[in-house]
Parts: sequence; C-alpha cells; structure tokens
Amino acid sequence: MRDSDCDLTSVVVVRADSGIDEVEGLAGRTVAVGAVDSPQATLLPLAHLADQGLQPGEDFKVLHHNVGVGMHGDHIGGERDAARALMAGTVDAACMIDGNHLAFSTDGTLGNGATRILVQTSAYDHCNFTAVEGAPSEMLEPFVSLLLGMTYADPEVRPLLDLEGLKAWQPGRISGYSALESAVGRLNFYDDEGNVTASDYRP
Repeated sequence: MRDSDCDLTSVVVVRADSGIDEVEGLAGRTVAVGAVDSPQATLLPLAHLADQGLQPGEDFKVLHHNVGVGMHGDHIGGERDAARALMAGTVDAACMIDGNHLAFSTDGTLGNGATRILVQTSAYDHCNFTAVEGAPSEMLEPFVSLLLGMTYADPEVRPLLDLEGLKAWQPGRISGYSALESAVGRLNFYDDEGNVTASDYRP
C-alpha cells in the first residue's frame, strides 16, 4: 500500500461564519457528501455523525454528489462539488477527506480560512493491492519485493512514485479498514445478500 493511504481521516466542515460550533448544530440542516459509495466523503463521515447522535436522513438531510459512482475509492469530483455547494450556501456542511480539505483551501475551491472543521473521524486506511486467497506466492513475492524496493532517492524511480502520489510503498495491512466495515453496517449500505441498498447506486 502507498504511504499516502495510511492513517487518513475525513472531516465535516462548515463555513467559518456559519455559527455552527457543535455537531448538534447540524440537526435540521443539509450536509453535502461525495458519491453514494465514497468511503472517505460519505460512508465514514456519515457514520461518524451517526455515532455522535445525528442519524443521516433523519436528523439532517444528506445531499449526494454522485461523481464516479461504482469506483469505491477516489471520488475527488464529488468532494469538490460538495465543497462548492458549501461555499455557494446551498448546504450547511460538507464531508471530505482531510487532504482534500487542505487542497481545496489552497486552490480556491474553499478559500483559505473560509471553513472550519466541525468534526474529524478516527484514522483509517484508504486502499491497497489485494490478491485473492490462494494466489501463488511465486507470483506475489517478486511483485511485493519490487514495490518495497523502490526508493524515492532513485531519480529513475521517483517520477513513477510521483505519478502514484507516494514517497514509499508500505507492507499491506488490513487493520485500518475496521472503521469502514463498521460504517457500512452502521448505515445499512448492504442488504443481507450483499446488494447495495442505495437507489442511486450505479456500478
């Protein structure tokens, strides 16, 4: 897995002048999120709000920005649209990964100092390379060794790492996904047969 996929957090942000200082202040309001299946901009932050006592769709309205639905990963387009909705004043809060909040605050999407973090999730991992159970080790081990052997100090390797947005590959781990596992259950994202319950999900 990439070093940039380890120990991330998501945030729920409000406008700096909103007057919303506590999570309870979102009751009866509208919260913008990313794509319906975005872990970072929908599932994790909404589950966190539910854990804080506010049930999505009941205590506050959820407005999805369905860009890249079915990717189950990066949905920066939906997050950016959620951020724009916050700045336009059509929603009261927006959910996004912490790195994008920083990026949006410097690239003009949000504006420096225009927002405040209302609440932040616990740390989680984003993604990794995964092989099916029983995959032959003679194929996996060279691949893993090749990635872990890459160094950012190597001028020939550095451009490849830059393209992938990392400084170093890390050994894969699954412990960082417990928060997402809890979130999909908390929000009833799947039914008992494993089907996505959201009506606007389009794989």
